[in-house]
Amino acid sequence: MKNRYPNIVIRSKNELAKRISSKKLPPKEALSLINDVLINYDKYWKDSKKSNVKEQKFLRTTVGTPLNTLLRLIDRKILKPHDQLIPDFIFGGVSGRSHIDAAYSLLGEQRKRVLLEMDISKFYEQISRKRVFYFFHKKSGCSVKASNILADLCCVPLGKKGGEQNKQTKLVLARGFSTSPRLAIWTNLDFFLKLKWEMHKQLKYHNPKIVMFVDDIGLSASRVSIEKMRSVQNEFEQILLNSDRNQPLPINQQKTLIQPFKDGAEHLGIRLGRNKISLGKQTQAKFNRVKTLIKKSGDNKLKKIMRKKRAYHKYKQQLQDVAN
Repeated sequence: MKNRYPNIVIRSKNELAKRISSKKLPPKEALSLINDVLINYDKYWKDSKKSNVKEQKFLRTTVGTPLNTLLRLIDRKILKPHDQLIPDFIFGGVSGRSHIDAAYSLLGEQRKRVLLEMDISKFYEQISRKRVFYFFHKKSGCSVKASNILADLCCVPLGKKGGEQNKQTKLVLARGFSTSPRLAIWTNLDFFLKLKWEMHKQLKYHNPKIVMFVDDIGLSASRVSIEKMRSVQNEFEQILLNSDRNQPLPINQQKTLIQPFKDGAEHLGIRLGRNKISLGKQTQAKFNRVKTLIKKSGDNKLKKIMRKKRAYHKYKQQLQDVAN
């Protein structure tokens, strides 16, 4: 059977340096960059002001630091080349697969569709350093030493930086690091495949479609009852909670929704129609407000508002063009 995981196979720090090197960054300089980051790692990242403190979702930023440079190189030269191995129902953090493509994929070929929408709670915070290490070592063929280095570079302590932490503090995939979207996919690929298999098992004759976009799950099916979709929802929850006792993935029940397309179903902020997608309710309302402001604004603010209008027009056109 063809291996569904990338064959990364890095055995040492020197080999990692060679893999991320280029004409502008020779192997010796790449090695110096790695050593600098490993020594000064904690100085090179901080919590962003955009963090959601209330929900304990801390966005980490590395902008302007050597760590940022190193993470971008790892993402571009180590992880990105294997995007073609990622199944086509997984979007977000994958080259050429946007949230627009994800929403459009839910339309399917048959009518009278129903949408099931689910959200994994604190997704990045659930992904432990151990799981990142396991991916690099067991799934991708890296040595223990190299896997430890890569896991250390991509993970941070759970919670607010500088908060109450000790040796028992869990290390998790860093929300906001450039390597995190792809690693979130690879470290949970088995979960996602089980969801797809369960979907086909339950909805085989209903033209089912599933998309994963980071922590958002969207599933649509044709001519299926709300009760049947609730049954699928329950099975999905059990898979995410019980497939791996070391990493349960709880669902945010407040964001779970089952809705027929005809009642205005949306996914990822995009309205799902019979054979097309369009602006979601909130986006359309913002667009309408911009058009209203144009009539009321003076010359000093008009340029800024017109830029917003053009951006909304461009986005609307992208939704229309996705089928082509």
